[in-house]
Amino acid sequence: MEKTRIDLTYLETFAGGDKNFIKEMMERFLSDAPIQLTEIKQGIESKDWKVAYKSLHSFKSSVNFIAIQKIKDHVLSMEKMAKAEKDLDQLPQEYDKLENEIQLLINELKINLI
Repeated sequence: MEKTRIDLTYLETFAGGDKNFIKEMMERFLSDAPIQLTEIKQGIESKDWKVAYKSLHSFKSSVNFIAIQKIKDHVLSMEKMAKAEKDLDQLPQEYDKLENEIQLLINELKINLI
């Protein structure tokens, strides 16, 4: 099990040390991630690979600011599958793993925002 799923290195660099901006981005992730996950899931369940790809691509940007490399790599891998329409039978299981990791990340972010 990972010690932490949060990696704010990129966000801190991007924000130039602006703590309010960092907090704002973390809060935005907390509100947007569940919606983005739903869009990804809908694309996968309906086998609409273009929707799945676009949703994963968009989500990748959000994850890049907040998450550890393992999660970033997972989203990128899923994005490549959807774009290439390759190994599509694996996407539902990969989504379940991603959803679990993101929920743990969300829980951790909530604790860090208190």
